[in-house]
Amino acid sequence: MPKIKTHQATAKRIKVTGTGKILRSKGFQNHKKAAKSKRSLRKMDDMLPTSAGVARRIRKLVPGLKVRKG
Repeated sequence: MPKIKTHQATAKRIKVTGTGKILRSKGFQNHKKAAKSKRSLRKMDDMLPTSAGVARRIRKLVPGLKVRKG
């Protein structure tokens, strides 16, 4: 059985918290910035927790994520 490869593009876009939650960044940050309000650009800087379904899909793409049980 071959090794499972990590999807590197996904691995670079996410962070895992100490409790095991997966955080993602918001999109639409790099194109036509002058048309966006400064407030909306600031809000895009924050990392958001993913929903349960998306987190399940990410864990399949990035099998080496630390999962904290308990």
